[in-house]
Amino acid sequence: PHVYLRALEREDLNERYLGWLNDMQVTRYMETGTFPSSRQDLEDFYQSTTNSKHQVIFAVADSRTDLHIGNVKLGPIHWVHRRATFGILIGDKKYWGKGVGQEATRLTVEYAFDRLNLHRVDLGVFAEHESALSSMRAVTPSLSCCRESLKLSSLLPDKQMQEHGPVIDGDYNCQRPHHEW
Repeated sequence: PHVYLRALEREDLNERYLGWLNDMQVTRYMETGTFPSSRQDLEDFYQSTTNSKHQVIFAVADSRTDLHIGNVKLGPIHWVHRRATFGILIGDKKYWGKGVGQEATRLTVEYAFDRLNLHRVDLGVFAEHESALSSMRAVTPSLSCCRESLKLSSLLPDKQMQEHGPVIDGDYNCQRPHHEW
């Protein structure tokens, strides 16, 4: 594997990470980036996500170097309905176009279904963010079934939701390869 997921650590809140959030190319399809981000914004985000029972955030790290190259997030998690929204940021542009987003997506979706026992994961994304959409679509064939469904949702430029799913339907008794987190 190219990447693995690990807990986001306070040491990850550095100038490199802050640079991603202030890079218009990196944040083009994100709500973050509209206004400049500060170190305090990073700290506030870290506190709100790491202390939450309704969000899970992981650092995406290079398997060879252990370098923090981005984040994935499940949240908000709706425990009663057993669903969550998935978000991804590959901040280090050297890793763009190399399949790490797809791999991080697969690991996160497997975690959502296998560890959190969720039944649905939605991708919250702008409609024109083709790389995020293609990563989610590429992951679905490797997940032969995903409880209820894995659904893509995208925000149109006017911020209206556009439904792309369900991508796959399945049953509750599927077997997928087990992966270490």
